[in-house]
Amino acid sequence: MTQARAWPNDAAEARDRSAELAMRGARLLRPLIDGERLDQTETLRRLAQARDCFQMILRHLEHVGARTRPE
Repeated sequence: MTQARAWPNDAAEARDRSAELAMRGARLLRPLIDGERLDQTETLRRLAQARDCFQMILRHLEHVGARTRPE
């Protein structure tokens, strides 16, 4: 039996995980964007978790070949 090629499967997994993380990041930021009043601790927690989501998205996409420039 022919083995499945890894790249398309890896890319699909990276795409799906990235989409899930993007949704999580968007949910974390929504109250801030909508102007809800949150205390400073909650605001910082949400910002930090959203930033982690976006960094993980970058790592998933870089794993399957995305070229990014560190900034």
